[in-house]
Amino acid sequence: MNFKTIEKAVIWVVGFLAVSAFIGQVTSANMEWYDTLPKSPLNPPKWAFPIAWTSLYILLAIAASRFWMQRNDPYGKNHLTLFVIYMLFNWAWSFIFFTGHLVTPGFIWIVISDIILTTLIIILWRHDRRIETALIIPTLLWSFFAAYLNGYIAFNL
Repeated sequence: MNFKTIEKAVIWVVGFLAVSAFIGQVTSANMEWYDTLPKSPLNPPKWAFPIAWTSLYILLAIAASRFWMQRNDPYGKNHLTLFVIYMLFNWAWSFIFFTGHLVTPGFIWIVISDIILTTLIIILWRHDRRIETALIIPTLLWSFFAAYLNGYIAFNL
C-alpha cells in the first residue's frame, strides 16, 4: 500500500465521519422522542451508538476508497454502485426514523438496507474481494442488530 492509497483512504474516512457527525446532530435533536419509545431489553446504552457507528463508518470509508480505486476493474463499477445504494439507504434511515418518527417504515427501510448489504457481501465474496467483504461484514452484523431494535419498537408501540 503506497502513500497515495493511504491518503485517499484518509480523505474518505474524513468525509464519512463528517456525514456521521451531521447524522448524529439530527439524531440527538430527536432523543426526547426516542426516549419515550419502548426499548428492547438488549438495547445498548446511548453512549454505545456513536462509538459503534464511528467505528463502522471508518471501516465503510476504507471500503469506499477501495471500491473507488477499483471502479474500472472487472465488476468494479457494479460493486461501487451497489455500495453507494447501500450507503444512501443507510444514511436515509436516521432521517426516516428520528426526524420523521416513522418507526414501522424505518424498520422496513433497514430490512431492505440489510438485504442490499447482504447482496453486496455475497457478490464481493464471489468476486474474490475478501478485504472489502471483511470491511463491511461488521456493519451488516450491527445493522441486523439495529433492525431487531427498530423492529422491537415497531411491534411494541
